[in-house]
Amino acid sequence: MITCRELCELLIDFVSDELPEEQRERIKQHLGKCPPCVAYFESYQITIKLTRQLPCAPMPPQLVERLRAALEEIRKEKQ
Repeated sequence: MITCRELCELLIDFVSDELPEEQRERIKQHLGKCPPCVAYFESYQITIKLTRQLPCAPMPPQLVERLRAALEEIRKEKQ
């Protein structure tokens, strides 16, 4: 059995179908016994559905530059 906290930590992988079947079954069992987690899971799915419907807006130029700088820093650290 998993805890509520573990379920929350694994939820993105559960929804993305990226968990081994054993873990998926443990989550399903937990959801079958924990109404608060069912409510959390349902709101999580609704949030994903709604955000997928949002229009894509271009990133602000400042954010693009910050991301490029961060990626460059990571690249340098790996060398």
